Amino acid sequence: MRSNSAQNLLVACSGAKRLTIGFDAAELLRRLSDSRELTCPGCGATVILHAGIVRAHHFAHLPGAVCTLPASEPETEEHRAGKLLIARWLRERLPDADIQLEAYLPETAQRADVLAILPDHSRIALEYQCANLSAREWRRRHEQYRGAGLCDMWMLGGSRLAVGTMERESSDKAEDGQAVLRTGELERTLFWDGAPLMFLDAAGERSAVGTLTRFRPSEDAQAHRPQGRFVSRPLLELAFPFALLNWQEHSHPEEPTSVTSSSQHGSGAPRSQPSSDFWLWQWMTQRFRVTPETLPEFFGLTVNGAEAISCDPAVWQAAIYYRFVHRRIGDGWWLGEVETWTRAYLPLVKPLRLPRLRTALANFQEALAAAGMLSLPMGYGRSNARILADMTTLPAPPDRAEVLRLVRYRRTLVRENAAAYGG
Repeated sequence: MRSNSAQNLLVACSGAKRLTIGFDAAELLRRLSDSRELTCPGCGATVILHAGIVRAHHFAHLPGAVCTLPASEPETEEHRAGKLLIARWLRERLPDADIQLEAYLPETAQRADVLAILPDHSRIALEYQCANLSAREWRRRHEQYRGAGLCDMWMLGGSRLAVGTMERESSDKAEDGQAVLRTGELERTLFWDGAPLMFLDAAGERSAVGTLTRFRPSEDAQAHRPQGRFVSRPLLELAFPFALLNWQEHSHPEEPTSVTSSSQHGSGAPRSQPSSDFWLWQWMTQRFRVTPETLPEFFGLTVNGAEAISCDPAVWQAAIYYRFVHRRIGDGWWLGEVETWTRAYLPLVKPLRLPRLRTALANFQEALAAAGMLSLPMGYGRSNARILADMTTLPAPPDRAEVLRLVRYRRTLVRENAAAYGG
């Protein structure tokens, strides 16, 4: 494990001024370093400039010093070049903003690769992610940024861009210019959460240096090998995409400020839409093109504990399915994560009846397993599973009555096995 004293920095402070390698004159940096006038922007300790011919230029603490700034990921030449390229792009496109590299944010206890502070004092954190990052860690960082009032935009390293070939089962798709993105856990997480998938090649790994490639998945794309289009342009030629900062508004259900009768679906809809359900319908329609007319009849299962959720069972069950199961074959299912999302985004009865809510979610989980979508082992208290199928890959639409019968049968087997082993 690296110690904090091993951190290499691109930024140092001289008084209240931030100095950046690659932007400020090398002679000035050497002079201030020789006179010990440079300090770490995180802990305030003295740093010196290392500007030899073997290693990349950087600032480092004096030997034996320990920095209080949280240790960052190991720096690669690609990551370093990407941060400098993004900072240059922002300085050209947002000339009135204060652009800071490696900006430490006390409210999140993390360091943004590049931070843009706009004239209205709003802040945008840009992260250039080259190393692997788990879904939980990415979501933790993202939520910390949003919780602190920052917008965050993520660009992935060009070395992470892996393009596969389309299976030639459809000549129409081949002519349509689509390709397959080979995804890791981080790419799948961004795909699932609706964040834009952008790859910046700062080191010429896959394309010309400085090329930004955006992947636009097709409507029926699967997360493990999504099909879609790749659009590439030099980063420095692009305007800043403010519209992409609002991606989360289309990724999670958010209640509108008002609901009018004109916003409701027509009276011919097979399912009613009370106002508490409207925003969930709006989200499913915008994100998954699901309407009351096209919603599978499977949803609306009678489960114990459903009274803890103050909306139509068909709606909340569909929302959970589309958020966690749809197009996610092969991924893991964690009931705790489902509960956290449910408490954040679904309308719940007040005061919260947590035991009833957990019962409803556990029973719906059992129904998904009985329908063949989850590989949930039989037994009480099971919370982790693997997603085996979704509505688009099942041989036939699941029948609600048959699913409930299988759920009861599975519970009977569990009780009998428990009694046998207990005897």
